[in-house]
Amino acid sequence: MANIHCNYYSDALKLNTDINVVIPTPNSDELMNHKDTGYWHEGARYQVLYLLHGTYGDYSDWCHLTSIEKYAQNHKIMVVMPSVANSFYQDMLYGPAYLTFLTEELPQYLGRLFPASTKREDSFVAGLSMGGYGALHVALAKPEQFCAAASLSGALTFPYGMEDHFRNPKSPWPFRAIFDTDDVEELAKTDVNLFVQIEKLQQAGVELPKLFLTVGTEDFTYAQNQKARKELEKRNVEYTYEEGPGIHDWDYWDEHIKSVLNWLPLANTTV
Repeated sequence: MANIHCNYYSDALKLNTDINVVIPTPNSDELMNHKDTGYWHEGARYQVLYLLHGTYGDYSDWCHLTSIEKYAQNHKIMVVMPSVANSFYQDMLYGPAYLTFLTEELPQYLGRLFPASTKREDSFVAGLSMGGYGALHVALAKPEQFCAAASLSGALTFPYGMEDHFRNPKSPWPFRAIFDTDDVEELAKTDVNLFVQIEKLQQAGVELPKLFLTVGTEDFTYAQNQKARKELEKRNVEYTYEEGPGIHDWDYWDEHIKSVLNWLPLANTTV
C-alpha cells in the first residue's frame, strides 16, 4: 500500500489544499505468501473511494484514527481523503467552492496524477457525520459521476436541526459565509436538502446512486437517520441500512467502514 500526502494549489478553493491518497500495491504479505498481485500492472486504473471527514476534521483523520489503509489494500481500492474545513460540503457564498472542488476539480486532478479510474461504475463516496451528509450531497449533485454513496452517522436532515447554529457567530460552521440566508425553511427548499436533490432527479428520470446508511443506536444522530429512512421510503428510494451498538465515535466508524467496503461493487478484493 502506498500512502501519499499531496499538497497542491486548488483553483476551485483559491488556496493550497491537502489530500491523502492510498493506493494498493504489492506488500510483503502478498509476496511472501504468493498471493495474486495481478491488480498491479502497467496501465492499471483503480476504483476510487472519496472518503470525507466530519466537523473539526481534515484529510488526515481517516488514516490517523482507523485502519483504512489495511482495508483499502484488502479490497484493492484507491482511497482519496480531502479537506473541506467545516463547510458542510457547499460552494460557499464567501469562501472556497468546496462542492465544485469535490465534484469537478479533484476527480480531474486525480485522473491525471494517479492511476485513478474516472468511470461512474468505479467512483464512490462515503463520509462520517458532516461528511455522511456530504457523501450523499456530492453523489446526488453528480449522479452521472458517482454510482454509490455511503453515510456513517450522517447529519442527513440538514439544514433542519441546525437553526440555532445559523444565528450563532461562535458556531463551528460559518453558515453566514456559506449561505445567503439564515432562514432554514428557505434553505430546505433548495438543493442543500438531500431530499430536494432526490426529488429533482426522480422527476428528471435520472438514475440515483446506490445508497448505504449506518448509524450507532446510541448516536445523537440516530433520530435524524430514522427520519431520513422514512423520507427515502416515502420516495421509494432503495437503500441499504445497517445499525449496531455505538455512539458518535471512531470506534463505530472504523468498524462500519468495513461494511461500506463490503457493500461497494468492487472489482478486486482479497477479503
